[in-house]
Amino acid sequence: MIFHFGTKKLDYYKGLLIKADLNLHSQIGARLAQLQPAPAQVLDFGAGEGALSLRLADAGYQVTAVDIDAPSFKCKTAKFVPLDFNDQSAVDAFVAAHQGQFDVVLGIEVIEHIESPWGYIRSLTSMLRPGGIILITTPNITSWLSRFRFLFAGRFQHFGEAQLSYGHIAPITPWELDLVLKRSGLTEIAVVSAGTLPPIFVTGFDQVLLANIFMLPLRLFMSGLVDGWCIMATGRKPQP
Repeated sequence: MIFHFGTKKLDYYKGLLIKADLNLHSQIGARLAQLQPAPAQVLDFGAGEGALSLRLADAGYQVTAVDIDAPSFKCKTAKFVPLDFNDQSAVDAFVAAHQGQFDVVLGIEVIEHIESPWGYIRSLTSMLRPGGIILITTPNITSWLSRFRFLFAGRFQHFGEAQLSYGHIAPITPWELDLVLKRSGLTEIAVVSAGTLPPIFVTGFDQVLLANIFMLPLRLFMSGLVDGWCIMATGRKPQP
């Protein structure tokens, strides 16, 4: 995709609201099909209403979904385990009870809410079987739009006082995400652009249009993950 015009519309999977960026869930499904095809045991750690859990269950995966609010979970084909993420002792107990049990562990748009991202990734990794895959997504703070925001406002896109209302406290770069996966002992690491933020992204006559005009000529001088509303990181737990 080279361009996007207009505001992003709400997206659904079989009637369940996808509370993630446009196209992100379908990209996750395609990536897992490459790295760890179904059937496989998947932990969706922070599953929300269950749109991604349902998508993966439909693809043949055996899904265990974890989140704080059981009544809000709508996927009937996944096992649901309620867990209060604000209770660290409960989270630690869940992680300890599920060491080495899953072929895939997902942390989708969660790490930016966590006070200790390094510890979070190591906890997820500990629940993988040898040969298993971890997949993490988070907002892309190195995108061209975020670079524009930082240049003029001194802060990253997705992270500011307004975003504190929904818990965005931990911006993480692709470089740091790659580093923590390596330091956690994972192999076959890849960090790529995800979601929908192409080179030309026009929502209307607003600041985003100004950002397009200002940043498009500078793309020739940019390196790294310039496009993508999110980043997607994967790594494999090595065999003993």
